[in-house]
Parts: sequence; C-alpha cells; structure tokens
Amino acid sequence: MEPWYGLVLKMTADAFSDLGLFAVCAGLAWHCLSAERGRAGIGVACVLIGAAAFLGVFRFSSWPGASEAVRGAHQFMALVAAVGAFPILAMSLAEPSSAVACRLGGAWWVTFVLAGLGVALVMMGVKLWQQAVPLLCGLWIVFSMATRRSGWARWRGLAGALCLLATFAVALLVREPDMLVLGLLPKTQMLHYLLAAALLGTCWPTQTPASA
Repeated sequence: MEPWYGLVLKMTADAFSDLGLFAVCAGLAWHCLSAERGRAGIGVACVLIGAAAFLGVFRFSSWPGASEAVRGAHQFMALVAAVGAFPILAMSLAEPSSAVACRLGGAWWVTFVLAGLGVALVMMGVKLWQQAVPLLCGLWIVFSMATRRSGWARWRGLAGALCLLATFAVALLVREPDMLVLGLLPKTQMLHYLLAAALLGTCWPTQTPASA
C-alpha cells in the first residue's frame, strides 16, 4: 500500500488550490463552532464548502485510484454547497443575530431543508437552480456587506463579496477548466482561490460575537 505522503507527492496545482480552500474553511469553521460564538450558520456553511474542497484535493490529484473513487462524492458535495451552504451563509451575514445564524441546530435544520430541496430540483432537471441560487446569494451578501457593516469591515466585506461574485462569473463564463482566466490561472484554480478570498473577506470576525 502506498504511504499516506504519496498523495502529497501526487498533488497537482488544482489539488493544491483546493487544499488552500479547505484550510480556509477549516479555520473559519473551527473558529465559529469551537465555542459559543454565535456564528453557527457561517460555521455550517464552511463545513459544507470545506467538505467539497477536501474531496477536491483527492479528485484533482494525479493519484488515479483516489481521483476516480471520489469523483461522484465531490460532485455531490459541490452541489450541496451550492444549494445549501451559500443560502445559509447569506442568511447568517444578512441577519447575524437570527436563530439560523446563531444556533447550531437551527443552522443545520435550515441547511438540510434547502440542500434537500436544491438537490431534488437539480436531479429533476432544473439545472439552473445550481447556478441561480449561489448567484442570488452572492448579490444578497454584497448588499449585506454594504448596509450592515461600517469602516474597514465594510470594505473588507465588500471585497470578499465581489470575489464571491467573480467566482460565480468565472464558473458560468469560462467553459474549459484549463483555460487561463485573465491570463493568470486556469479556471479550476481561480475558482478555488477566489472562493477562499471571498470567505476570508466576508466571514472573518469583525469583533467578538456575543454568546448565543
């Protein structure tokens, strides 16, 4: 059996970018869920996005067995993140004192309902749902950053929200995964790094939240 560090030796640039996204999600999720910080909704969203990124590390590696083994799971978790994680993230940033944003049980329940509905619609052929939901959530987050924050936190949040919209724009407009975006990075890597920047900009705490 190949040693565990074999995966590191077989990481591609795409896999490394997903590893970076996973690290950001893991750090934010730990911060939000490790104590009574009143940021459960953001934590749940980061768990789901991070799960997709973790599978992506294997999916985009040059380890054929692992890449094929997680292909279906990675696609499913990416769908769950699109239709479940982004709505709960948008709700939590728009209404940070709501039960959905503050309470772990409420966050998971709403996410389960939204993700279940979204997955069902996509499987029934409503493919547009997977693209429309994240885009609308991104616009909602832009509005929330502009109206609910002030000073440096507002500009940081807006920068993160614009990175989120840029993520969706790249996903929709760039067809080939290996095509360079703005002559900088291939589509897959650009998506991962933009989403990581978006989460850091919008979800990094602006102050110590009150306990839920």
